[in-house]
Amino acid sequence: MLSGDQKNSYNNNKNPHQIGINEAKNSNYETAYILPKQLCTIENRKVIEQELQDPTTRIPDQFQQYYLDYQNKHQRQFLKCVNFIGQITFLSYFFIDWLLIPEIGILSGISRLILVLCAILINWLAFRYCKNIKILDSLLPLSVAAAAALWLGLLVLSHSALVTTYIYAAVIFILLGNLCVQVSFRNSIFTSLLISAVIFHGVFQLISLEEIVLFSFIYAPILLLSMYISWNNTLNSKRNFLRVLLNDWNYYALTELAHTDELTQLNNRRQFLQVAEQAIQKWPKYNLACLLMLDIDFFKNINDTYGHDIGDEVLRILAEIARKEMRHTDVLARFGGEEFIALLPNTTLEDAVAIANRLCRTIENHQICIKDKFFFNFSVSIGVSQLQPNQNDLNLLIKNADIALYQAKKNGRNQVAIYTCE
Repeated sequence: MLSGDQKNSYNNNKNPHQIGINEAKNSNYETAYILPKQLCTIENRKVIEQELQDPTTRIPDQFQQYYLDYQNKHQRQFLKCVNFIGQITFLSYFFIDWLLIPEIGILSGISRLILVLCAILINWLAFRYCKNIKILDSLLPLSVAAAAALWLGLLVLSHSALVTTYIYAAVIFILLGNLCVQVSFRNSIFTSLLISAVIFHGVFQLISLEEIVLFSFIYAPILLLSMYISWNNTLNSKRNFLRVLLNDWNYYALTELAHTDELTQLNNRRQFLQVAEQAIQKWPKYNLACLLMLDIDFFKNINDTYGHDIGDEVLRILAEIARKEMRHTDVLARFGGEEFIALLPNTTLEDAVAIANRLCRTIENHQICIKDKFFFNFSVSIGVSQLQPNQNDLNLLIKNADIALYQAKKNGRNQVAIYTCE
């Protein structure tokens, strides 16, 4: 059993345990989580940074699908609204047809209404069932090409003298077709060629060669301006996505730093408390679990005799040996100073003691070399406690293992002690 001072010492250290658990419960880590953790490498970060500095930013191949998924999530509603506004805008131009080319006003209204209803139906089906954002990104430009063909067909049927002037309104189609492209600039190139082909096919039927030249001089700058805006939109979409990737990378890096002991690369105290508490709360009522508390024997003497750099090497070696001895389901951490802790789920007390004894012998037999001249050994003492049926108190489990660890020290060190209720 512990002496009065030792009990008070442990009780004074209990608050940090509880604080760590409460903070873990109340923490709320929210991030885009676009970049999978396995892709958070230094090489990928360099690739992202290089692309952000490139004036023609492109999405690296390994991130293409993540880019499309991201755009599908963030641009889908925008494209849906823009498509609807575009259809209503095209339908509203019926009133201009009625004023300028009244002889085909009724035909214009009926044909526009049919085209808009068909486009709205197609859009509804596409946005309901299609997950490919590239297809959704090209819906309005294709609708604009169809609308341009219909409108130019109406002008060909009209005999109004205002047709040669009204034809200049065709620039609206190329503007509308390009301004809505957000995901892929290739869509803008393709639709620009398609809409331009449709427009010039109608223009050649409606005006003279001299007027076509004048129309081209007016149309070309607007075409280039709309394509530049489209290119800028897609460029900003790519850069925003890459910046989000960097945020994800930074988040994972900071999380790793916050949860990992820098010297041993094991979980730190805070991370252990969080993971262990969550695990215990989720386990079934009669789950078998044990906890090991390890402490390096005479660690202060090692530091005083060989130096703190050798002391750090001892800690790293202990962490590496313990990591190899533990199973992938075990939760291993550096708990503070020369103290380590491990939660062993689905483990009987007998198995936990066997693991602890094997760990003791492996560490005892490991020699540390100093400057290729001198070798020395070190040992650990281990306390073992068991999670009792209907028990889910992590603090109590840690306290019991700490009591057992003290007993192992008292019995002569370099051994395993089991917590008992007596």
